[in-house]
Amino acid sequence: MREGALLRPVDFELTRGNWLGDGCEFWFCQANGCRARVRGWRERSRGARSRVKPMTSTPERTPADTHTPRYLLISREGETLLNDDGTLHYLTGKDTAESLTEDAILARSVIRPAAYGADAQKNSEAAVHVLYCEDETLVQVAADLNNPRVRASASGFRYYPVHDDQEGRAHYATALARRDYLIDMRYSAYSGEEAPLGSKGIRRTASGEMVFPRIEPAVMALVTSRDGERVLLANNRQWHPNRFALIAGFVDPGENLEEAIAREVYEETGLHTLSTEYRMSDVWPFPRSLMICYRVRVDENETIIHHDGEIRAARWFSAAELREAIAISEERGNSDEDDPAKLELPGTNAVARCMIDEWLAEKP
Repeated sequence: MREGALLRPVDFELTRGNWLGDGCEFWFCQANGCRARVRGWRERSRGARSRVKPMTSTPERTPADTHTPRYLLISREGETLLNDDGTLHYLTGKDTAESLTEDAILARSVIRPAAYGADAQKNSEAAVHVLYCEDETLVQVAADLNNPRVRASASGFRYYPVHDDQEGRAHYATALARRDYLIDMRYSAYSGEEAPLGSKGIRRTASGEMVFPRIEPAVMALVTSRDGERVLLANNRQWHPNRFALIAGFVDPGENLEEAIAREVYEETGLHTLSTEYRMSDVWPFPRSLMICYRVRVDENETIIHHDGEIRAARWFSAAELREAIAISEERGNSDEDDPAKLELPGTNAVARCMIDEWLAEKP
């Protein structure tokens, strides 16, 4: 290695000369592509078919407070490995997944615990290493594991069992949110110049323009009556007639969040917003949304008008009516039939369902 060259850990990497060693950190060489053997870390020759270690599965999920390295495999389309209960399956251990070669890895990322969280000290060594690959590679890795309890997902994140694995859901969402930037955002949207990843994980063109990840803010409203005793759910024309959810839409340029939520409620229901109250936010990586959620109070006596044509119908529900509809839906299951007594609500992984459940929990 050239004298003065610097090796240091990074969060994102798409450069040549990759190392993966027992310390489970990714390193790269800032010496015009020079490569070297460092502290016993194994060198990867460009184009080599060497196997990435450690790359095997464990029958149980690895707790966050252990120091065992964990690898999360994400395909280009956003699928991953799942256990038979639907939760994330991390790769770990000392053995090898034969199909996960150096060439098969499109990009890497490291998810580190927040330094400001209550469990920061407990989870200080609980980093998750994300490996991105093609869809066929993910399927092949699942087959290589030869474990009937592990499979490649088909619609992994949308229906993730968040109540069973909140940590896994957070890891999955973060990995998906980074995927677009690491794999697809290779060029500047302004100049068209190629923007490779730099040493700090930020894309930069040859002319010096920095290309940052895109985040698309969207607002969501749990619309309540003036007294807060009923909620308004809406059915989109693209859905089954018995599927209902909350009012939502993207923030327009020049709007603040409160203006955006009032506009969306008016466009989709014709109701005027009396007050707004921020409740929560959530990452929704389809492909890069940040959902900002409010409770919106309106006058339920106003006439409902669907101005923008997106909504087929909107219905008011009391807590008792909503609980009854949920019970019927769970009993009968989903179908294509329009059953007025039944609702298909957002899945438990969606922040919209969290908003509904939060409101129901407040009602006797």
